Amino acid sequence: MRPCLITALVASCVAAPLAAQGSLSLQGFGYPTGQISARAAGTASALAETDPSSPINPGALPAGGRSVFSFQIDPEFRHVIVGGRGVSTKTVRFPVITFGAKAGTRGFIAASFATLLDRTWDASYSDTVQVGVDRVPSTVSTSVRGAINDARIAYAWTFSERLQVGVAFHAFTGGNRMRLERLFADSTTFGTLSQFTNLSYAGSAVSAGVVSRVLEHWYAAGSLRLGGTMRTRLDDSLATHANAPNRFGASLTYDGIPGSQLAVRVAHEQWSRMQSLGTAALNARDVTELAVGADIAGPKFQGAVTQVRLGARSRDLPFGWNGHAVSEQTLAFGAGSTFARGWASFDVSLQRSARKGGGLRETGTILSVGLTVRP
Repeated sequence: MRPCLITALVASCVAAPLAAQGSLSLQGFGYPTGQISARAAGTASALAETDPSSPINPGALPAGGRSVFSFQIDPEFRHVIVGGRGVSTKTVRFPVITFGAKAGTRGFIAASFATLLDRTWDASYSDTVQVGVDRVPSTVSTSVRGAINDARIAYAWTFSERLQVGVAFHAFTGGNRMRLERLFADSTTFGTLSQFTNLSYAGSAVSAGVVSRVLEHWYAAGSLRLGGTMRTRLDDSLATHANAPNRFGASLTYDGIPGSQLAVRVAHEQWSRMQSLGTAALNARDVTELAVGADIAGPKFQGAVTQVRLGARSRDLPFGWNGHAVSEQTLAFGAGSTFARGWASFDVSLQRSARKGGGLRETGTILSVGLTVRP
């Protein structure tokens, strides 16, 4: 009985009635946040490969200066049309925390904590069950609170003004707290059935990256992450196992305009390696994203330098809906400014995404607010 129970619980984690769940983007093991800072989010991730606060490319860390600490909050507001009615939901995330410092004259070491996949939803629907000779109406409700997180420790080395290289180790951790409850219309006679389950995740990966000035004002950057084994556990029992997703990314950046950067980035992530963590309904897919963006010098405000950012991104989400791929198109805008004599910066961005799949449409608005300190 126990293997069947485990399979059922894992399946319940990756599938739910969309009308009740209220989100097209939270299918499977959750929404891929991109692991980008508020600054990179303003360019729709185009600057992610060269941004020291985004735990994407360990080779970008020396750009943080002597030391760096960054923190952000990302509330998301979603609206999906299901069955002719609109459902609105909200999620508040703390997707990236990064801190690091120089190690010697050319080295830089950093640690970060980022959300790989966010999975928080509620579902409820009406059902009728057979109890003895009677058919009894009831309501089934399910809720999931959880995420898969990426804890990274990285080291970078500056070989010259033209070349920076970095390596990193990743530990994937997290879990889902699931509640399954059946409420009978006649609760005094039949009572309430409840089940609470904690499903945990554990996995690992290694990554490496490089940032190189290939021509005057032109920078090429690239990174790769190779995933190791990934497991889910129900209490103390192994439920399923698979592999953490591999990722490959590259970007080209131009900084010939004083105080500004223009970038294009492409990334490919092999989410299908997670397929056996769930059931066939998981529908995990390998996806490629393309982003373009600009970080432009803005006017000075009371002596402080300001930046204006914009970008666009196109990608599919890793987990489909009802056998269909879910696509996402994003437009991003942002701004940032330094203060405290340039030792700190404040960044804010707004990402507006249109998602569709299986005949359904969803809009998502993510507000990113980040603070970076470079003492």
